[in-house]
Amino acid sequence: MVAVDKTFKERLLDFTFHCRERQFVVSPQQTEEAFEISRKGYLLDRKMFQYSLKAIYCKRKEQFDRFDELFDRFWSRYYEEKLEPRKFRSKPKAQKPEAASIIFLGAKFPKPQQEKKEEAKQTKGANATTRLRYTDFSKIEVADKEQLEELAEALFHQMSMRFKRRLENANRGSIAIQRTIRNSLSKGGWMLDLAHKRKRKEKRKIVFLLDVSGSMDTYSFYLLKYILVLKKYFKSLEFFTFSTHLTHITPMLRHNNEAEILKQIGSGVSSWSSGTKIGSSLGTFLAEYGNKFLSQKHIVVVLSDGLETGNVTELREAVRTIRRKCKTLVWLNPLKGMKDYQPIQKGMVNVMPHLDAFESAHNLDSLLKLEKLLMDV
Repeated sequence: MVAVDKTFKERLLDFTFHCRERQFVVSPQQTEEAFEISRKGYLLDRKMFQYSLKAIYCKRKEQFDRFDELFDRFWSRYYEEKLEPRKFRSKPKAQKPEAASIIFLGAKFPKPQQEKKEEAKQTKGANATTRLRYTDFSKIEVADKEQLEELAEALFHQMSMRFKRRLENANRGSIAIQRTIRNSLSKGGWMLDLAHKRKRKEKRKIVFLLDVSGSMDTYSFYLLKYILVLKKYFKSLEFFTFSTHLTHITPMLRHNNEAEILKQIGSGVSSWSSGTKIGSSLGTFLAEYGNKFLSQKHIVVVLSDGLETGNVTELREAVRTIRRKCKTLVWLNPLKGMKDYQPIQKGMVNVMPHLDAFESAHNLDSLLKLEKLLMDV
């Protein structure tokens, strides 16, 4: 049955804040409407409660697409089995809203004096969100990992919406008035189609090379989720992992289900958490895929701590060749997020002169800051 450690109103307010943090615009009036459907008994049937909230909280297609997953993830903590719909009389006795005492399996709505407690709880939740956003992935406590994954999902989704809007705005360009007027003549003077001066801006081509060696283990999972979000916003996205050898991951990204993608990668990458031979792996990339995936239209992003155990000369030559063949070469190093870090490791010393950008990738905030770099290069 449903746990009763919280009142229903507290749970519904928590869910409202949960949705707001994920780009749902839920007004106080809509929250009151959510309470109203509970007064009508819909909450006792999980599906009816879910569909009712969906109709109130969702305004755009992407919100409708995401709502069911958000609802299931949040409310499954309280519904351990489907509640049977309650049979009501045909004419239920009316009650004044201010005198209503709604029972949710023995839990009543909180009284007005509890509002300050709710505000304090909200502030505490906001502080936890901020803390997780800026905490190094390697320092996340086990108890916080589930919340961090939910936060990453929300922030990456917000980022993906910004990518989408930026591409749409770039494709609009400035309006060509004369051409628009000419086009309208065949439509009776109605300006139904606006002509633009600027050519459509193509999606960029990008290659990710992700280090999955043992020293990168705590970072690789979040970097992988970040890449999965980006894949739909580039004309061509190629993804490779490497440690002691290189693996081409792109064919595994064809699934629409993220869980299935992670499963495929888990079974397909045999060198996860092993040693690090960056130069050798990049050399393999050049020899087997360089002609196909490197051009002056490509951005290449290497995600690695640079702790090379192989030949540093081989690493230097591979990086120099990649830089010569691509438009932009970016190196993301989680160690850069550490206080007083200096790129003095042999691997980093040899690659630094050939990079266009050298950034950190140690927490959620650092990954989100890459948005402008990847869209503006």
